[in-house]
Amino acid sequence: MFVLSANVIEKIINLIDGVENERELLIRLAVAAGLIAAVAVFRNKIASAFAALISKFFSKSSEKVRRSVKESLSRPLAFFAVILSLYAASEILAPTGQVRGWFLTLLKIGFIVFAGWFGINFINSDYSVADNSSSKSKKTAVKFMSNILKALIAIIAALMVLEQFGISATKIFAALGIGGVAVAFACKDTVENLLSGFIIIFDKPFEVDDCIEVDGVTGTVEDITIRTTRLRCLDGSEAVYPNTAMANAKITNWTRINKRLFNETLWINYCHTQQEIESFCQGLRQVISGFDSVLQDDVRINFTDYGTHALEISMYFYVSTVKYPEYLELKSKINCAVKNFADSCGIKLAFTSNTVYFGDELKISK
Repeated sequence: MFVLSANVIEKIINLIDGVENERELLIRLAVAAGLIAAVAVFRNKIASAFAALISKFFSKSSEKVRRSVKESLSRPLAFFAVILSLYAASEILAPTGQVRGWFLTLLKIGFIVFAGWFGINFINSDYSVADNSSSKSKKTAVKFMSNILKALIAIIAALMVLEQFGISATKIFAALGIGGVAVAFACKDTVENLLSGFIIIFDKPFEVDDCIEVDGVTGTVEDITIRTTRLRCLDGSEAVYPNTAMANAKITNWTRINKRLFNETLWINYCHTQQEIESFCQGLRQVISGFDSVLQDDVRINFTDYGTHALEISMYFYVSTVKYPEYLELKSKINCAVKNFADSCGIKLAFTSNTVYFGDELKISK
C-alpha cells in the first residue's frame, strides 16, 4: 500500500467530489489500479476476442474481408482497451468532479485515434476492390486513391483531436489564411507531386506491377503515393522518385512489349570454307526456328563481317517471351542449342587473340 503524505491526500480529496476520507480514497485507488493493470496485461486477448466478434457481423462477406477487419481492429482495439480502462478507473475513483472531465477528454481522444488507426489499417490490409479484377489500371487507381484517403483520415483525426483541446478547425484555417502565401510556397512541391500523380493515373505511362526503366534504373512499380512513385529494383533495393520527375521523365515500359529482340554475334575461326559457313548458317536457322517462342517471320542468320580475329555470324530474330526471367531462361536454352549444333558440325568458335610476327632483321629507314 502506498504511503501518501497528508497534503497530497488532501489535494486529491479536494479534486474528487464524494470522497470524504483517506480510507475511501485508498480503496478506490486500489480498485482502479487493479482494473488498469488487468486490462494492460490482457489487452491483446481482449482485443482479439472483440475483433473476432465484430468480424462476425461481416458473415455474408468473403473470408478475406472478415480476416482484414479482424487484423485491422486488433492493435487499435488493444490501444483503446487501455484508454477505456483508464476512463473506467476514473469513474471508480472520481465519478464526479474535475478529474472525471480530464479522463472523459482522454476517452474522446482515444476513440478518435482508434477510429483513424482502424481506418488506415483497413486501407492497408490485403483487401481491395481491385483484388478480384485482373485490371492493373484499376489496381493502380485504387492504390493511389487509398493513399489520398489515408492522408484525409489522418488530417480529420488530427483536427478532431485539436477540437478536444479547444482549438477549432476554423481558427486553424484562419491562421492558414493569414500565412497563406507562406503555406502556398511550402506546399508547392506537394501540390505539384499530387497533380503529377493524377496525370500518371489517367495518362497511364506505367501502372502498379509494371517493369519500367527510368534514368537507367530498371525496377517493378510497387506503389504510386501522393508524392512519390516507388520502384523495386532488380537488385532488391527500393528507388523513390517524386511524381513530378516521373511525369516528365523518359520511361521505357518493358511490361508492354509484345516481343523481345534476340540479337547476338557468333565468332568462328577463319579456317572454315565458304561451303562450311553457308551450311552452318542454314542449319543454325533451322535449329533456332525449332523453338516455339521464336517468331518465324523474321529469323536472320547471316555471315556479316570479317572481324579482327574471327568471322562474324549474326543471329537476329524475335521471341514472344516478354517476361524477363522467362526470357533469360529461353536465351540460355537457345545458346546451348547453338553451341551443340556448332560442335556437331565441327565449327570452331573463336575467341579474341593476337598473333605476333618476328622478322629476322629489323630495318629502320631514315
